[in-house]
Amino acid sequence: MYQEIQTTLQKFLRDEQPFYAFRQPGEEVLHLSTIQAAEPFDYGVLDKLATEQGFVMFPFSRQNEQGWWFTGDQLQEFAAPHRQESPADQTPLQVDESLSDFAAYSAQFKEMKAALNKGEVQKVILSRTLQVNEALTYDIPEIFTRLLEQYPKAFTYLVASRQTGIWMGASPELLFSRQDGMCTTVSLAGTRSNDPADASWTQKEIEEQGLVSNYIDNLLKAFRVDRYQKEGPFIIKAGHLTHLKTAYAFEDRSSFKLAQFVEALHPTPALCGEPKEKAMQLIHQVEKQDRSFYGGFLGPLNQGTINLYVNIRCMKVAPTHSTIFAGGGLTRQSDLQSEWNETVLKSKTLLSVITARP
Repeated sequence: MYQEIQTTLQKFLRDEQPFYAFRQPGEEVLHLSTIQAAEPFDYGVLDKLATEQGFVMFPFSRQNEQGWWFTGDQLQEFAAPHRQESPADQTPLQVDESLSDFAAYSAQFKEMKAALNKGEVQKVILSRTLQVNEALTYDIPEIFTRLLEQYPKAFTYLVASRQTGIWMGASPELLFSRQDGMCTTVSLAGTRSNDPADASWTQKEIEEQGLVSNYIDNLLKAFRVDRYQKEGPFIIKAGHLTHLKTAYAFEDRSSFKLAQFVEALHPTPALCGEPKEKAMQLIHQVEKQDRSFYGGFLGPLNQGTINLYVNIRCMKVAPTHSTIFAGGGLTRQSDLQSEWNETVLKSKTLLSVITARP
């Protein structure tokens, strides 16, 4: 089923040919293009899309990273139907985390919790990384097709370029979409496992999701979008996780300043915090790793159609190791062990498709 996809990806990786590949949520088609040109991304590109086609990859913060706009050949399409369970002969990779990993996370949690308790921020996202100390470059085509199989409702992607390195992921979170005269965005926050015994939502999770929704409500008001549809919060499943989601939709009127809206939207409180500026400052102060493109956004732009997704449930592949990123939203009600457990659950999106070596 996926042999043609794997063969094509293997050739590109062997030849060091830059490319991007993606499947939209719910589709059964993988889109793939070689990259012929890479230019620094500017939000103004979003206002000049009448004839443009390409792919954007933008970081969490411009402090240490540049966003990129990739253009290439005509998109190739491959059939990519999904299968929702892993083949029986696969053994998912397990990563043993040391006490020092938890101790480092705990120290950062306490520092952020102090800022929350003082009222400096209402919400802030604490992220961490897990390192897979194996050379996975030649396994990428197989890992990626497993990702396609197991997460049919996610935006599933693979990007390999000189500018970004190799990244892949399966994101459940839309940042912004414009299609057929309609714009959409979502508030996605609050995380539970799919275990029936873990089905109730705490006040902390409800508050966390509400902060993101309030931010979008105020942003729409600031951009004079008076008429919009708002549905939620409702529950969605994303692999082995469950989230609270509120969906927004409104008409793309000529007076709507699209590029400025997306720039103001990113990063939402779901990936940064609230208020945004203070939360961003706290993240740069406390976190030890560079988020790079984790928590940024990416997606295809095609002749006026825009589909941008938040880059979560993702990993970066290097020649000797790979780095998985995971994070969660903290509020004054956050509990250390619960927040740590949430990052463990989120890391399983990628760990579940990396097969343990015999």
